[in-house]
Amino acid sequence: MPRPKSVEAEMRAAFERLKLDEPKNLPKGTRVSLTNVAKEAGMLPVSLRMDRYPDLHREITAYSEIHSTSTEKGKPKKSRQSDSKRIQRLQSQNEKLLNIVNTLITLNEELVLENEMLKEGKVTRYTP
Repeated sequence: MPRPKSVEAEMRAAFERLKLDEPKNLPKGTRVSLTNVAKEAGMLPVSLRMDRYPDLHREITAYSEIHSTSTEKGKPKKSRQSDSKRIQRLQSQNEKLLNIVNTLITLNEELVLENEMLKEGKVTRYTP
């Protein structure tokens, strides 16, 4: 009868499968992370804690840091939060520009009125 694997051995096997991009439980292309290694091993992410498996934890963290910087730097990450922040920023910018346009329209109307009064000779100096 085969001896059951230890939890650490299952985690290590899952780590290796993810590194080789041959996962059994997760879709191909899944990035290597502590959470994904635990999921690939069929365990809860909390199972892979630093105090339980410090060496494995450090290995996975180091691997993910090394490989995430080289692959993820090139493409910007979009999220709903960044989209909503962009929408808010654009709405605020739009509101400011509308205020400027309204101010300029009002100023233009005042200048047209002043110009007409000066042409008619009714007022020598106009103060709104």
